[in-house]
Amino acid sequence: MNDLSPKTIADYVAAANKPLTDPAMNRQIGSGRATFELYHFGLSVCSQKVRMTLFEKGAPFISHDINIFPPINQNYQPDYVRLRMQGGRGRDLVDGYTGRSSTGSEGFDPCVVPTLVDLDSEKVLIDSQAICAHIDAAYQGGSELIPARLKSEIEREIAIVDTSPHPAILYGAHPDGDYRPEMLKREMPGIYDRKIMKLMEGRSLSVGHPRLQAAYDAKIRKEAAAKKYVATDEMMRGALREVQALIAALDERLADGRTWICGEDFTMADIQWAISLFRFKWLGMAFLWTGEHALNETVHSTVAAYGTRLFARDSFQQAIIAWPTNPPTEFVMDHYPQNEDTGAKRATRDATVKGHGRDIREENLTQAVLNTNKNAPNPRAKQVIAAFARHLHAFLEEVQPTEKEWEYGIDFLTKTGHLSTGGRQEFILLSDVMGATARVDMINNRAHDGATENSVLGPFFVEDRPTFENGAQISPGIDGPPMFFNSRVVDTDGQPVAGARVDVWHSDDEGNYDIMMPGQSQATMRGLFFADANGRVYFNSVLPESYPIPDDGTVGVLLKAANRSIIRPAHVHVRIEAPGFRRLTTMLFLEGDKYLDSDPVFGVKQSLVMNFEQRHDQRQPDGKKLPSPCFCVDYDFVLSRAS
Repeated sequence: MNDLSPKTIADYVAAANKPLTDPAMNRQIGSGRATFELYHFGLSVCSQKVRMTLFEKGAPFISHDINIFPPINQNYQPDYVRLRMQGGRGRDLVDGYTGRSSTGSEGFDPCVVPTLVDLDSEKVLIDSQAICAHIDAAYQGGSELIPARLKSEIEREIAIVDTSPHPAILYGAHPDGDYRPEMLKREMPGIYDRKIMKLMEGRSLSVGHPRLQAAYDAKIRKEAAAKKYVATDEMMRGALREVQALIAALDERLADGRTWICGEDFTMADIQWAISLFRFKWLGMAFLWTGEHALNETVHSTVAAYGTRLFARDSFQQAIIAWPTNPPTEFVMDHYPQNEDTGAKRATRDATVKGHGRDIREENLTQAVLNTNKNAPNPRAKQVIAAFARHLHAFLEEVQPTEKEWEYGIDFLTKTGHLSTGGRQEFILLSDVMGATARVDMINNRAHDGATENSVLGPFFVEDRPTFENGAQISPGIDGPPMFFNSRVVDTDGQPVAGARVDVWHSDDEGNYDIMMPGQSQATMRGLFFADANGRVYFNSVLPESYPIPDDGTVGVLLKAANRSIIRPAHVHVRIEAPGFRRLTTMLFLEGDKYLDSDPVFGVKQSLVMNFEQRHDQRQPDGKKLPSPCFCVDYDFVLSRAS
């Protein structure tokens, strides 16, 4: 297909997303409906500006944290470049290199980050400043970051930051002493040659697409020019002089005691400066304001204080400090206490053990707790423990519990643990009714390519169940209205998935599962099927009924306090597995059940609500006659391919 052939933005997004299969790097951030889809990189300055804006506004977004370093360079993939070019239509392609990344002055670079897709308006935005402004205008949450009364002043500050030579400072070989982090010194030699080789690979995949090849040609010319720029002593000295002048001028503008750069209101200008100042510090250039350095003797104390305020901002902490692909350097370890340099010399046994100190106050308690996590050897453990501590302390700050209330909370959790014995798991039930189980399920089973939606597994699935042939009666001896369940298992192209393993289980017409029935030793209303050559699975049983979850324990106390329903709407559980496909765990709910809108475990999705229609004189696919009348349901379960 020619790269100029008409497509929808959704087509370009789907193509760009296809190779992005790592769920840890491609996920929704924040709760609620996400209208923004962001392609970015943890260490990219321009990406950091956009992330901080999103967190400042509280906007949920779909995050694609792509790797832009050789040899991976996901930003050079043709389908990503095609998507980005939809936002660059009418713009001149980048030509040459000036040590900067401003789209406004340097031209359109088709192979970089960030790129933002507004899913509602189907706009593709490719310039970080335009992206930030669009988010501020389009998302109604949070404070306005570009208020009209400060617009010209904000835009002036943004332009200063946007046109500063950050790329040159990052990549350049500094002639008067390379103060950059050790990891950069190791990785930077030869980087432009590696980038150009990867670009040539992308270009070779674009034969027959002249517009796409022109984009790669422009990018190759830019990287070749950049290679010469950063190796030129005078150009690098000029870049350093420029940023020194920027910091000195910033210090003067802050000298009147203002809290933020445009006054007392935190604005978009402060986001830009937060990212810029931290990048300088991350690179080992805090001497720009601390002074007492061979390259700068002047102290700019107001800039230092301003940076401290910016770096403490919650949106900065989320977008930069806590962002998993934004690793610290040795120059910013004070902001990453949980990631202390493991290469540092350890204290001798007789030395004083360094800890969080003795002068613990309300304002430093959370940080003191985080400091205790700094030597955790497992990076994931560090992340989880730190996040738990931050959110727990934020909860306490918001609720302001009395000591008696806190004691009640501890007792509540203790009782929950005591109830979690034998066949009962009160903690799982607590997770269910608080939506945590549903949240984990959604995180790990986001819809793929039109596949059937997942729902919660529930506590009644068991491995010890009989295997049936299609058309079997799976609830012999159980009273209740007859039900015929007729289904197919297909892929996202509608093709049958023969041999798929299909587990089903459900309650009787009084809401009881077999394992809940006194004296019921044989499994019933559950079974394992294998889809036939046409992907079909069908069986006879009884119509399930809604039922209450246990409310005689701590979860019941919680639900009563919130005046919430304890009744789950009627449903049939289904779990499907097939080689080459993602496992599907879901359930079908009965249309008309009065509890559909109040499911206490948050499992209902509209796409899973079906009409179990009462029919007369029906036959199943093998020709056998069904009871008349019989409640019948027909459903195609759609599996997505495993990544």
